Amino acid sequence: MAVADLTRGESSTAGTVERRAEERAQASKLLGLSDRISLGLPDGRIGSDPAHRDQIVELLRQLRPLVVLAPAVEDRHPDHGAAGRLTREACFFGGVEKLGRGQPHRPLRLYHYPLHHPCEPTIVLDVSAVWEQRMRAVAAYASQFGYPEAEGSPTALTGGGFLELLSARSRVYGAMAGVAHGEPYCSRGPVPVEELPGLRIPRPAGKPTYTTFM
Repeated sequence: MAVADLTRGESSTAGTVERRAEERAQASKLLGLSDRISLGLPDGRIGSDPAHRDQIVELLRQLRPLVVLAPAVEDRHPDHGAAGRLTREACFFGGVEKLGRGQPHRPLRLYHYPLHHPCEPTIVLDVSAVWEQRMRAVAAYASQFGYPEAEGSPTALTGGGFLELLSARSRVYGAMAGVAHGEPYCSRGPVPVEELPGLRIPRPAGKPTYTTFM
């Protein structure tokens, strides 16, 4: 699994570019990533230049992924929404032969994940087994989320409340699917399956997990 960072976070209120690079390396190791790429787009101005989309197209043609995850196209942070829109466009134009460099490649599926705005998910991925690993990776960004380790002026992310929100949100979406922790994803159009989900999942032993839907 590869992760692409569109910016280096140089405009972030807390921390420095150097500190963020160290935290990124630590988080990547915790996640067991095969690759971590930085495109170096301008922080706070993603999508301000048509060449930004071209860089994502070129990256998709280099990596040739089958599935791409990107932020939701609407978010309180303009960069997040712009990243989602650019990635959606790049996934299409990646398959257009006469546009850009490299051999054409169009991913099979694109899934958007919400950041600040809630969504009605198309699918909920059960992340219960890797939840602690995921949160250790988040905690690696101590300059952004750590308290009192956070550097610079206090932000809405410091103080611990944001990490509590992540846990609470995973519980809410998890309850929609009857699992302890759920990660929501939205897809344009239906997700193809070969059989009805749930037919091969054994009923969990012990105390039932609360489910909001049948």
